[in-house]
Amino acid sequence: MTYEEMMKNAKTCMGPYCKACDACNGRVCRNQMPGPGAKGTGDNAIRNYDKWKEIRVNMDCLCRKVDTDTSCTLFGKTFQYPIFAGSVGAVNLHYGDKYNDILVSGCAKAGIAAFTGDGTNPDVVKATAKAIAKAEGLGIPTIKPWNKETIDEKIALVRESNAFAIAMDIDAAGLPFLK
Repeated sequence: MTYEEMMKNAKTCMGPYCKACDACNGRVCRNQMPGPGAKGTGDNAIRNYDKWKEIRVNMDCLCRKVDTDTSCTLFGKTFQYPIFAGSVGAVNLHYGDKYNDILVSGCAKAGIAAFTGDGTNPDVVKATAKAIAKAEGLGIPTIKPWNKETIDEKIALVRESNAFAIAMDIDAAGLPFLK
């Protein structure tokens, strides 16, 4: 499959908000709610993308060639790499309803974990919990800073997944539907 074929196929799998751009940089989805580039002034995703482009890993050749152990342990789980997939909530709106299953299982197979997202619809957390349970708890559900009652309800849902950790998306506190 060529890159062009992959992108053409991706456009058929995405939800109504994601445009499957060549570069997922927040420019096309800027100021759309929901959307990765939506919060605040609408330039968070753009600024993050531009900043990541400035980072380069320069391999140093001034040491002996040895096998490197890239593994790390977090909350009693050992991972092959210290890299995790970031959370995205309400993924059916952005990327289609198979996103969590593909992301969580793919990360688990690669020896890492995926953070999953949250949304106003309780089915969002139910779907992430189901995907994490299928991956034997190798995922980190991320819950938004709702009121205490809603947080408790969502934690009860994700406990059934045997997730090894739970995260809170505190930067979401400024979203209009959480005020």
